[in-house]
Amino acid sequence: MTLEAFSVSHGKASAYLPVLELLRDYFHIAATDDSRTRREKVTGRVLALDRSLEDALPYLFGLLGLSEGDDSLAQMDPQVRRRHTQEAIKRLLLRESLNQPLMVIFEDLHWIDGETQSLLNLLVDSIATARILLLVNYRPEYRHEWGNRTHYSQLRLDPLGYESAEAMLASLLGEAPELAPLKRLIVERTEGNPFFMEEAVQALLDEGALARNGAIKLMRPLAELKIPPTVQAVLAARIDRLPVADKELLQTLAVIGKDLASSVIEAVAGQSEARLEPMLTDLQLGEFIYEQPSLGGTEYTFKHALTQEVAYNSLLAERRRPLHERTARAIETLYPHQLEDRCSSLFRHYSLAHQPVKALRYAQMTAEQALNRGAYSEAVSTVENGLLLINELTQERERLNAELALRCIENAVAFILYGAISPERERAVRRLCELGENLGGGEHSLPGLIALCNILYNRGESARGLELARRCIALAEETAHADLLAVAHEQAKLLAWACGNLKEAISHGQSARDASRGVALASSGMQPAATSEALPLQLLGRVGEAANLVEQRLRRARESGHLFSLGVALIHAAALCLLRRQSEAALSHAHGAMVLSEENGFAGWRAMAQFFHGAALTELGQLDRGVAELQGSMALMEARGRPVLQACIGHLARCYSMMGRSDEAVSMLDDALAQVERSGDRVWQAETLRIKGEMLLVHRPTWIADAEACFRAALDVARTQEARWWELRTSVSLARLLRDTARRDEAHTMLAGIYNWFTEGFDLPDLKEAKALLEQLSTG
Repeated sequence: MTLEAFSVSHGKASAYLPVLELLRDYFHIAATDDSRTRREKVTGRVLALDRSLEDALPYLFGLLGLSEGDDSLAQMDPQVRRRHTQEAIKRLLLRESLNQPLMVIFEDLHWIDGETQSLLNLLVDSIATARILLLVNYRPEYRHEWGNRTHYSQLRLDPLGYESAEAMLASLLGEAPELAPLKRLIVERTEGNPFFMEEAVQALLDEGALARNGAIKLMRPLAELKIPPTVQAVLAARIDRLPVADKELLQTLAVIGKDLASSVIEAVAGQSEARLEPMLTDLQLGEFIYEQPSLGGTEYTFKHALTQEVAYNSLLAERRRPLHERTARAIETLYPHQLEDRCSSLFRHYSLAHQPVKALRYAQMTAEQALNRGAYSEAVSTVENGLLLINELTQERERLNAELALRCIENAVAFILYGAISPERERAVRRLCELGENLGGGEHSLPGLIALCNILYNRGESARGLELARRCIALAEETAHADLLAVAHEQAKLLAWACGNLKEAISHGQSARDASRGVALASSGMQPAATSEALPLQLLGRVGEAANLVEQRLRRARESGHLFSLGVALIHAAALCLLRRQSEAALSHAHGAMVLSEENGFAGWRAMAQFFHGAALTELGQLDRGVAELQGSMALMEARGRPVLQACIGHLARCYSMMGRSDEAVSMLDDALAQVERSGDRVWQAETLRIKGEMLLVHRPTWIADAEACFRAALDVARTQEARWWELRTSVSLARLLRDTARRDEAHTMLAGIYNWFTEGFDLPDLKEAKALLEQLSTG
C-alpha cells in the first residue's frame, strides 16, 4: 500500500495539513461525504483492522474534525493531546504494516508545519523493524535529526556530474554530434541542476532555437543562444513566450492553487470546457502542468512548485485580487456542503482578494476547526491573521463584531494553553468585555461576562462571581441565546455551590442541562457536569440521590468512553465518598482520577485528584504519605494561580493537629475563615468552624467557651445554608461538649432534632456516630 502526503508553500500555518490528506485517502473519505459517513468510514476501517485500536478513535476523530457532542479532548493538556494523537496515527500505520507492506511518502518537507514534523520524528523512531518504507524529499535548508539512525539512508540529490548530465541531455536532445557543444553550454549554465536543464531545453524549443522534426536540430548559431542565469528566469521567459490566452490561463491556475479541479478552472476562467481543453493540452505539452487521476472529474497539478510560484509572481497584484475572489466564489458555488473542509483555502483566497467580510467569516471557521482538533498554534495564527483584516472593514460595528468572534476563540485557546486565570487569558477576557460594551452591551457582552464569571470562580471571588452570573442568565434569557444560557447556568452552579447556596446550585445545574440539549458548546471549555450536583445534594441531606447520581454518571462515563467525563465523575465520586467518610472508596476513585489525569493531560483536575487521594490516605492511617500528597496538591493549585480551597486547608489542618503541630493548624484555620469574608466562599465555612472547635478542645482544653462559640457559629451557618450534613456533624461535636459540661438534656434535644430529620443513609459513619451518642445521652 502506498500513502502519500504533499506539502504546499503556505502550509506551515496549517497544522497537520499533509497528514489530513494522507488520512482521508487511507480512510477513502470523499469530499462529498457528510460527517456521519466519514465517522462510519473511520470507525469501520479502524475496528476491522484491530479492535485494540478503538481507543485511538477519539484522537482520529478530533484530528479529522469529526468529534461529536462533548469533546473530552478539548479539556486535555495540549502536549498530552498532541502526543496521543500522533501515537494514534503511528499505531494505525504500524498495525496496517502487519497486513501489508507500506510505503509512506512525504514530499517537500521544507514546507511542513511543526505538528507534521513531530509526527515524522515519531515515525522515524518507530519503523526500524516495521514493514514500512518512509520516503521524504526536501530542499537543502530543511533540517532534521535522523542522520544517526541506522535505518536511515540519505540519497543526496546533488547537481548531476558531467557524465550524468550528458546522459540526461542525450535523452532530451538525442545523440547527434553537432549538439555536443550545446550540451556542454547547458551543463555549464545550469550547473547540472536537472530541473533547470529540462526547463532550459524546453525554453530553447519554445523560442525556436531548437526544432524537433524526428531528431532535434539546432536552428541558430551557438553564440546567439541566451540561457538565463536561474531556473526562475528560464520559467519566466517560457511563460512570457506563451500565447496570450495560454499565459493568462496558466496565471489563473497559479492563483487557484497547486491542485486544480477542472470544474473550478472553468468557473474561475469563465470559459467552457471545449475552449479550455486545447489550452490545457498545450500547457501539458509544454510541461507546465500534468493531468492527475481523480474520483470526481479531471484534475491537474503543477509540474513543479517553482512553476506555480513564477507564474503567480508574473501576475500583477491588481489582477490577482479578482482571480482570488473568483476562486473563492467558485469553491463556494461548487462545494456548498463542503465549506468546512475548504474553509482554510477560502480564508486565504478572500484575504488575498481583500474581501474582509468573507475572509473573516472563514477565519473564524478555520480557527474554530483548529481549536477543536487541538491545533492551538494554528488557531492562534489564524486569529492573529484575521485580526489584521479587521481594519479593512468599513463599518465600525462590523469591525467590533468580527473582533468579538475572533477574541472568543482566543479566550478558549488561552484557557486551554495557559490556565483559567493566566495573564494571557485575563487579557483576552478584558478585551472581550471591552468589545461587548463598545457594541452596546446586551447579548454582545455575554461572552466576556461569562468568561469573567469563570475567572472569578477560579480566583475564589465567588460572591461577586455569582452576582455577575445571575446577570448573565437574565441577559441570555432576554436574548434567547441557548448556548450562552447553558454556560451561564453552569458557571452560576459552580459559584452558587462555592457560596454555600446549595439549592440554587442544584437548580442552575438542571437549567444548564435543559438549555444545552441539542446545543453545541464545543469551544466553551465549560460543559455541564451533573456529577458536581452530588455534593450539594449530600450537604442538603439527600444522601440517596447523591449516591445514585454519582453511580449513574460513573456508569455512563465508562460506557461512553468519554475520558474527560469519566475524569469529572471520578473526582466527584472521590469527593462525595470523603464527605461520607467512605475512605476506601474515595481512595479508589481518586487513584483512578489521578491516573486518568496523568495519562490524558487533564491538568485542571490533577491537583484535586491528588488532594482527595492524600485525604483518603490520612483517613486510612497513612498520615505521612497522605500529608505529603496534600501539600503537593496545594502547591499545584498555587502554581496554577488558584487560591487553595478551604476544604484542603481544613483537612491539612486536622492532619497537622494529629502530628502535634496544633498552633500551625489553628493559624491555618483562622486564615481560611478570614478568606471566607474576603471571597464569599462559604460552602466549607461551617465545617472549618467545627474543625477549629474540635482542635481547641484537644489542644487548648481550657478554651471551652471558644470551642462552643465555634460550634454554635457553625450551626448557624449550616442552618442558613440548609446544609443538614454540616448541621449533623456540628451537632455531634457540640453535643459531646454539652455532655462533658453537664448539659446532657440540651445535647440530646439538639442532636435528636437533626438525627430524626434523616430518613436514609444510616449505614454512614456520621449517622452511626450520632445514633451511638444519642443512645449514650438517653441512658446516662
